[in-house]
Amino acid sequence: MKLLLTLLFSLTCWVFTYSQNIRVGLYSGTSVKEFQFTIGSGTYLLTVTLPDGRFESILLTKLSQGKFRSSGALVQFIQGGKLRFQGTQMEMLQLAQEDYCTWSIPALSTKTRDYEGNFEINVKNSSLRLVNMIPLETYLEGVVSCEGGPGHQKAYYQAQAVISRTYALNNQNRHQKDGFELCDRVHCQAYLHKRTGSAIIDTSVYQTKSVVLLTQNGNYFPTFFHANCGGQTCEPQDVWNEPIEGLTSFKDTFCIHTKQATWVKSIPLNTWTRFLSNRYGFPLHDSLSYALLQDFRQQNRSAFYLHPVYGIPMRDLREEFKLKSSYFDAVVVGDEVILYGRGFGHGVGLCQEGAMQMAKKGYSFDQILQFYYPGAVLTEHSN
Repeated sequence: MKLLLTLLFSLTCWVFTYSQNIRVGLYSGTSVKEFQFTIGSGTYLLTVTLPDGRFESILLTKLSQGKFRSSGALVQFIQGGKLRFQGTQMEMLQLAQEDYCTWSIPALSTKTRDYEGNFEINVKNSSLRLVNMIPLETYLEGVVSCEGGPGHQKAYYQAQAVISRTYALNNQNRHQKDGFELCDRVHCQAYLHKRTGSAIIDTSVYQTKSVVLLTQNGNYFPTFFHANCGGQTCEPQDVWNEPIEGLTSFKDTFCIHTKQATWVKSIPLNTWTRFLSNRYGFPLHDSLSYALLQDFRQQNRSAFYLHPVYGIPMRDLREEFKLKSSYFDAVVVGDEVILYGRGFGHGVGLCQEGAMQMAKKGYSFDQILQFYYPGAVLTEHSN
């Protein structure tokens, strides 16, 4: 017991040292009945809240394995094929900052994910909920790695760190009803594994520590971003039906020669026209309307397909046909509609491939941010 109290005291000191923490829902959006884990490095303290309110604790050392399984409203901890604990909630607390666990869902995939930090496991709506509790800056090192990938200039990673930090702080209540702050999907920001140990990424996050973008009124700036805008960013209202102050459409030539700048997709003509007719009442038998359908081109990003009078939002076509973007030309060739597209993602805010090219050309991270978020104020926030 004395050893456990000493360890708990050490954990408490560690948590207060890193005062800005964040709760991230892992495997968000997936119905899970069982998680499997392995202690990848270090030692974890597993604490169990028993149904009668009492607590139990055990130490799990490196390479220890186990499973968490839902049983009604309770969480079961299974090790070596035997049920060891059953409680209303369980927590795994790391004893050193770089300790991490490897997680998987055997019923769905053999793929694993490594995460640092502490973990909370409980049952919500008959499904296991796994929450990663981690210092904000450590979380950001993982996010920047997932969002940017390897091989880029420091200025890009610094810019990504600033906008990801701003986005995280600006959206901390996004999943409040779910019991955490942000999820691990691109719905919030991609956080599919812990930091990789990349010196350039970790240094970029550290060198911009606490730096965020604010509006002129002192609020967090809406730092939306996407992979590639195809040469022109998108108006927020064309994606989410309402404008967002500080974000407007503008030309971006930095990304037009990168790998995700263009794409092509072929769709059967009858599939295309059936959707237009059934969903929007498109007049297929009107000769003028059908003639417009034969060759549609966007010189600039359009909110609507063909003409606003038909009321067909470009975003709906992107969603229905799983397109990389809503920025495309459409030409009928025989019994096919050929889409010649530009960009990847919703197109609002910072274009990641454009920012990467700017960094290659020698622009600093603050110049990159000024280009994509004109009017934003670069400053430091206090925890």
